[in-house]
Amino acid sequence: MVRWRWFWVGYLMPLALAAQLPAISFETITTEDGLPSNLVLSATKDHQGFMWFGTRRCPVRYDGNTFRPFLEPETELVSGLAEDSSGRLWVSTDLNGVCTIDPITLQLRPVPSAQPTPAPQTGHFFRASDGYGWYGDWYGANRINLTTAEVRHYPFRPTNYVMVKASFLEDREGTVWVLGADNGLFRYDRAADTLVCVLGRDCPDTTRRLETVFTQGCVDRAGQLWIGTQRGGLLRYDPHTDDYELFPTDPAVLSVAEGEDENGRPLLWVGDDEGLSVFRPEQGQFYRFPDLFPDAYSVNALYRDTTEGIVWACTSEGILKYHPRSNLIQTIRLPEGLVDMPVTVTTIVQDQADADVYWLGLSHTGMVRWHRPSNQFSLVRFPPAGTAPETRWIAQRDDGTLWIGVNQWHYNGPGLLVYDPACATFLETPLSRLANRYFSVAFFMYGFFDPQQRLWIGNSDEGIHVLAETADGEAQEVTPWSQAQQQELLQHNNLINDLLLDRRGGVWLATYNGIYLADEARRRFTLFDSVGGDYPTVNTLLEDQKGHLWAARWGAITETDTNGRRLSQLTTAGGLQDRENRGLVEDRYGHLWIGNYEGLHAYRTDTKRLFHFSVGDGLLSNNTMDRLFTNRAGDALLIGQKNGFNVLRVDLLRQPYPAPPLAVSSLRVQEQERPFLGSTPIHLKRSENAFSVDFVALNYPKLPTNQYAYYLEGLETDWKYSGPQHLASYTNLSPGPYTLHLKAADAFGNWNDQTLQLHFRVAPAFYETWTFRLLVVVAVLGLLYSLYRYRINQLLRLQQVRNRISADLHDEIGASLSGISIMGTMARQHLPTPHPSVTFLERIVDDARQLSTSLDDIVWSVKPENDALAHLIARMTRYASELLEAKGIDYHVQVPEQVDHLTLSMEQRRDFYLIFKEALNNLVKHAQCSYARIEIRVDRQSLHLAIQDNGIGFDLNAPSEKARERNGLGNLYQRAQQLNGTLRIDSAVGEGTRIALTFPV
Repeated sequence: MVRWRWFWVGYLMPLALAAQLPAISFETITTEDGLPSNLVLSATKDHQGFMWFGTRRCPVRYDGNTFRPFLEPETELVSGLAEDSSGRLWVSTDLNGVCTIDPITLQLRPVPSAQPTPAPQTGHFFRASDGYGWYGDWYGANRINLTTAEVRHYPFRPTNYVMVKASFLEDREGTVWVLGADNGLFRYDRAADTLVCVLGRDCPDTTRRLETVFTQGCVDRAGQLWIGTQRGGLLRYDPHTDDYELFPTDPAVLSVAEGEDENGRPLLWVGDDEGLSVFRPEQGQFYRFPDLFPDAYSVNALYRDTTEGIVWACTSEGILKYHPRSNLIQTIRLPEGLVDMPVTVTTIVQDQADADVYWLGLSHTGMVRWHRPSNQFSLVRFPPAGTAPETRWIAQRDDGTLWIGVNQWHYNGPGLLVYDPACATFLETPLSRLANRYFSVAFFMYGFFDPQQRLWIGNSDEGIHVLAETADGEAQEVTPWSQAQQQELLQHNNLINDLLLDRRGGVWLATYNGIYLADEARRRFTLFDSVGGDYPTVNTLLEDQKGHLWAARWGAITETDTNGRRLSQLTTAGGLQDRENRGLVEDRYGHLWIGNYEGLHAYRTDTKRLFHFSVGDGLLSNNTMDRLFTNRAGDALLIGQKNGFNVLRVDLLRQPYPAPPLAVSSLRVQEQERPFLGSTPIHLKRSENAFSVDFVALNYPKLPTNQYAYYLEGLETDWKYSGPQHLASYTNLSPGPYTLHLKAADAFGNWNDQTLQLHFRVAPAFYETWTFRLLVVVAVLGLLYSLYRYRINQLLRLQQVRNRISADLHDEIGASLSGISIMGTMARQHLPTPHPSVTFLERIVDDARQLSTSLDDIVWSVKPENDALAHLIARMTRYASELLEAKGIDYHVQVPEQVDHLTLSMEQRRDFYLIFKEALNNLVKHAQCSYARIEIRVDRQSLHLAIQDNGIGFDLNAPSEKARERNGLGNLYQRAQQLNGTLRIDSAVGEGTRIALTFPV
């Protein structure tokens, strides 16, 4: 945790010097915060906004949250850091000469040409405006070309000074000045490429041979050189006239930087071997900051960020940081010896006559007059002697008198005091004398004067009294409510915690049971607002600029309009850090300030944003209950504290601060850090689909935490607001392009207009690429084509086999059967009639003819060219016409017209034809018909065959086996099953027969 040390110099040194030191605060950063070494020697800021520090161990990068050290190769005593135009960082070291750090890979490498011999020590690396670099070694100064790394050495006269001998400055005209330690101050003559000593031991002019050691310096806005020396103090040198002036100081001045105080006045930050000081040129005086570290320390280097105004002091005990925006809250301590400590500032009132004067009520002894410009304090003790009352409130009348309500804890003395600042005297008036008669114990907790100049006083458990002055100068009570009414209000421990006088003259009471309106016209107390069981106790009331009533309650802050309607409510769930809220004020800008035990809250009613401030932001303590006050202008908030108070400049909250710069601190892919160039897309493998990006706002404030947001275009569409968390992580990303959008805001909601973008592309795995998919498609198509060709080849081979079989059957068996038929016929013709062998020969001839016909059918079905359905229908039609005409039967054949596209397998064709042939033969043999109808049709994916006659028919109920055997019906049914079809036979005696076949094709 970064520690803070706050102080007001009036508490620590004589009051005459109180106004000379700026009222600012410092943050200390040490090894406890991650710094590699407390000995810090140099600092710079790169173009992205990262801070770099040279430490005893190594160079280190700082993003405001974490340090990144560069330990390899070893460097030690890094006393110089500078960035060139390419973003490369040049580092002067003690062990490895000059090194560079690559802006992309963040690798530290020595520069071979910049390794002094025999001693490798280098220091104070400096980049000039002409693009060249300068660094010192034990022997003199060196000028290096930052592109080629070519080095030109400028030797100094050898002396007994055994350290790095040169540091560097550049004036407004671009002239480089070399601070050559004990050799002197040199001006670089670019035309002659030489160093000319203008002051010091090596100066040709004997009158200018100062016996001193030149350390480091700066150039102010007027172009004057300010140079630290070890034995002469602070040296001012005019580069135009060569005039110089020494401002003596005992410590050795090691570093100087130009700056300004909290009021914009120029000053010089001076680091020496005894600590940190400021030098005011117009006075010629040094003013030291005491006790910034527990132990003695030296300031080795100073770096001032001109864009942010941040001052970084590199010391022997760590880093001191001053941020102007961290000075939002100033701390002012009461001087020691002013009053017995500890003491708490309980109330603060700005004087009506003199706006520079404030009256501070104390928890004991009295009150303090504070003159703000001079920071002068004077104590006003309360009478009577020996009492130590607690100041509860101070009200100033038009005549300038201060009316002070106190709690007399010793139970002796008045509870209301009147003080005249003009004559520095306490007065007793008729009004105060009458007021001090009330209350059994002198606890005057609340009081004010209303527009009629009536005095209202009250305490928590004894009620309210209203007093008025009479025409004759006396005082009388004019309380509108009876004692009985007040006792009824206070019953059941309903204590009064606060009184509020609104702008219309109405008076409101904050009680344990809610808010009451003290109704003078009706002489009663009217319960105005109570939330019952939820937050009933009201501790403080406030009327805002819109006339709305705000209440600080136990557990909540509520806003109510004049009709009692609740408008808003703040609780711990909405950001309040504590339930006990006491103290409400409004500044001129409409900010609502809330006090509680856990710090200070600011609520912007326009943006509905709640901010929290704590000791880390400059408060003396987190307890701000009942101690919030504003000046009359409303642009400053004053907070009473123990032994002092805080002043918060409200106007700083309204300044349009630029949004903080944003940078990527690290990119990690699969938990491994990956170098990258922000404008170049980051290519990730498929196995690297998880990454995290640490991004930070480089504004280095010590105010309420920065806010962050991000989203990954290609995966998300809306911003993810992560609050103070600044790590964006994603896993299991699909292949494709992505853009990570990053932005940040400071504590006051100033978001970056330009978001930071990182472009990623996750490469697909080989199996997810279009090439692979195309190859798969080609392979599948190739496989399918191979299967297709294999099938075609198989079919071709099958057709060849079928053709060969049909040819063999026709040529061999067909020819033999024809020969048998012919020879049988010839044999029968040569036999006498009658002859016993004639019957056998005729049987042989008939069987041979039938076998030949059957063989012809088989050969026809085997031939591949007959697979078309059209060929089959033509054969069936021809067969039917030959058979039916031979028997003298009239017939009608109906066939489809377009069947060229349909084919049947050899098995389908054979079974279909044989069913047709068997049915037609049965019709001719058994039907005894005179008319037959044959219909073939194609319906969707089915083939239909119907054969119908007008013959004698038969009885379907006859024994099936016998009927089927007689008519050959069994074969029909069997072949129908082989076709995966259905066969239906409709017949009755004397009504003819109809056979219908349906099968899929």
